[in-house]
Amino acid sequence: MNHYTPEQLAAFPWLVSCDTLRPEDLLPKFWSVAESCAVWLDRPQLLNAETLASLTKLVGEDSSQADWDDEEAAETLQELFDALNDAAPVGFYFGASVGDGAAFGFWLGDDWRDALETLGLDGDDPTGWAELIGRLDADGIDPDNVGDSYQGRAFGYSEQSAGTEYAAQLAEDCGDLGREQQRWPFTCIDWSAAWEVLQIGDGYRLHDIGGGDWLVFRSV
Repeated sequence: MNHYTPEQLAAFPWLVSCDTLRPEDLLPKFWSVAESCAVWLDRPQLLNAETLASLTKLVGEDSSQADWDDEEAAETLQELFDALNDAAPVGFYFGASVGDGAAFGFWLGDDWRDALETLGLDGDDPTGWAELIGRLDADGIDPDNVGDSYQGRAFGYSEQSAGTEYAAQLAEDCGDLGREQQRWPFTCIDWSAAWEVLQIGDGYRLHDIGGGDWLVFRSV
């Protein structure tokens, strides 16, 4: 799983090529992006020595028409294709667009697209989705468990304020308010403490999606 920083994702080349299927045009474009990914991921071996040698021969600065070989070009293009797919941000894959076979880039996978729909999120912002998916993945949330772990939304200017508000709303939704029982939330001195109990005891946590809006998850 590849986790890029927000700064790297902001500069990420989501669309690599959109106007050609010619190997002689695609090879330098794919090569350039692969080099950027290798630097960002600190993976200098993303492209092996053989692939680099072929790229230098076929489309390097000193290459010539006499150096061109269709079979080698096709094999090298496939090597680049595989390397870029291997370097894709978590939740994404490298390939041709579903609607345009000449548009090559990094696309949101169907499993995570369905997961985002489960969270009530839509739109077409690969940078934002990649940043959120990276955080969710690091938190152990994936398309297989998102439906069970997702608990709804919370709202607040900070994580603490959103958690506090969520704890109060959860108690009200559960019908616990007004009952004298020795259990949550009545064992807590206030709603902030009630949220801390949810965090520690049930693995509740929040993920910021901007505008004071937070996704709520719990351990499953």
